[in-house]
Amino acid sequence: MRKNSFLAWDVIEKKTRWVFEKFSLDNVITSRVRIARNLKKYPFPHNMSYSEAKEVENILLKELVRYPSDEIFVIKMDEINNVEKQLLIERHIISKEFVESPIPSSVVILPAEGISIMINEEDHMRIQCLQSGFNLKKALRKIEKVDNFLDERVEFAFSPDIGYLTACPTNVGTALRASVLIHLPALAILNRTGEIFSAIEDIDIMVRGFYGEGSHPSGNIFQITTRETAGKSEREIIEELEAVISVILEYEEEGVKEIMKKEDIKRKIEKKIKKIKEYSSITTEKFLYSFSFLCLGKKLEIINVGDRTLRNLIMSILPGHLQFNEKKEIAPLTRDIERGKIIKKKLRRILNNV
Repeated sequence: MRKNSFLAWDVIEKKTRWVFEKFSLDNVITSRVRIARNLKKYPFPHNMSYSEAKEVENILLKELVRYPSDEIFVIKMDEINNVEKQLLIERHIISKEFVESPIPSSVVILPAEGISIMINEEDHMRIQCLQSGFNLKKALRKIEKVDNFLDERVEFAFSPDIGYLTACPTNVGTALRASVLIHLPALAILNRTGEIFSAIEDIDIMVRGFYGEGSHPSGNIFQITTRETAGKSEREIIEELEAVISVILEYEEEGVKEIMKKEDIKRKIEKKIKKIKEYSSITTEKFLYSFSFLCLGKKLEIINVGDRTLRNLIMSILPGHLQFNEKKEIAPLTRDIERGKIIKKKLRRILNNV
């Protein structure tokens, strides 16, 4: 790992912590609005030559660095290492697919706005706004400002009949997707998530894992996202998802109240929490499962733990974060051992009182 790479990256890491602000406070961890845009007269990324991809990257970077923001970070993907890439994935600033792109690609981060812009992912641009908590409309307002700024400076691929043209047909139209990252420990322990998710998928709402498309749920954390964008306005897409999430949050709150009355389930949760201190080695997936019980135990007043402690913990044990903090790449089995040590150190007092 380059010795000096962490000088700038320490700043980037601190400026992108907004993603974790609500991790233990609210059931909705983040709200995301994402739009896809492509430049007219250029093929989509999967059909672009290296030189075309470089040209698109240069055109977009030239305009994006002029956006009126307090700070702008421009990161070229071929200039950062695997740990730095993993950190950005875990912060939901870039996608796993983006990391694997063989063509020139960059990500632009506007920390004050909570915005990241992937250049040459599946489309020429994937502009996304991440807001902590349940803030879809706020995310939409911020992303519209960036979209309007660019629309005055570059020509997008657009059809008057069907809307914005995108690499994936399901994005045609507004090319907007909205999603929330939501933690549902009570519904999970009551085995009710399957029934609820089946119902919402019937109305074109998808359920994905912690890292979005292609990932599996971990620690009772789910990404709930809209599906097709054609035939709907941006506001309609947002309001439909807001309505669905509001209902799910009501079910989760009812689940918490129900568990409070069931001593057998509370004992089960307490047992799961006690087990955490026995781990000398623990995988990320197993930790997230345990972390879910910690959050639920806090809500049920089984344990007394501060939100800052839980947020700091999550930022210490995810693979990219753990390696970033150690400033070196660490083999998976060694990471599991280090993760066990970190958990015991940060939660010793709390777990000893359970």
